[in-house]
Amino acid sequence: VIWKLVQCSRSKREKASRVHEVIVFNELGEICAAAHMRNNGIGSQKPHMSPCCNAHCSLRNVAKIAEQIDRAVYSIDLAIFTFSSLSLADALKRALQRGVIIRIISDGEMVYCTGSQITMLAQLGVPVRVPITTNLVHNKFCIIDGVERVEEIRLLRKLKWMRPCYSIVISGSLNWTAQGLGGNWENCIITADEKLTATFQAEFQRMWRAFGKTEASRIQPK
Repeated sequence: VIWKLVQCSRSKREKASRVHEVIVFNELGEICAAAHMRNNGIGSQKPHMSPCCNAHCSLRNVAKIAEQIDRAVYSIDLAIFTFSSLSLADALKRALQRGVIIRIISDGEMVYCTGSQITMLAQLGVPVRVPITTNLVHNKFCIIDGVERVEEIRLLRKLKWMRPCYSIVISGSLNWTAQGLGGNWENCIITADEKLTATFQAEFQRMWRAFGKTEASRIQPK
C-alpha cells in the first residue's frame, strides 16, 4: 500500500512538471539576432544558445521546440504546410539517429519549394504523404510519442517493455520557416495535455490512412 502511494505521488509530480506553454513570436524577437550571430558564427543554425536578456528572443523560442523534439523516444508525427527551418530539421535528424520513427504529412506543392527540408528528410528515409487534391494541407502540428502511435510501434516491434515517455503536441499558426520563426506574428502551443495529444494523434492517423496511396516516388526533388 505504501509503495502504491509513493508511485501515485511520483506520477502526480511528474504530470505536474510536464510542459504546458504558449510561445509567441513577434516583432521583438529579432532584436538580439545580431548578437547571436556574432556569438554563434554567421549562418549558425544551432538550436541551443547562451543566456539572452530578450524575453521575446526568437532563437530561444526555436530552441524550446527543438528541445521537445530532442525528448522524443519512439515517434514524431508532423503535419506541416511548409518547412524550411534548418535548426528544426537538424533536431529531426538527431531523432532519426536515435531510432525515432518520423512520419510527415505536407502539402503537395510546398514539399517541392526551394529550401524545403521535407525533401531532404524524405531522402533520409522519412515517409512523406501528401493528398492528391487542390485543397491545401494547412495544418501545423507535431505529435511526439503519441499514445496510439507508441502502442502501434510496440506491437510492430513485438516489445514487452517500453522506455518511459509521454505525449507532447506542438501546434499553432506557426510554419517551420525562417519567416515564421523570426519575422511574423505567430503563436505556438506546446502541451502534454492527454486529451489534446490524443485528438491530434487520431487526426494524423486518419490522414495518414487517407493519403495512403501517395507514391514515394512523388516525394523527390523536381
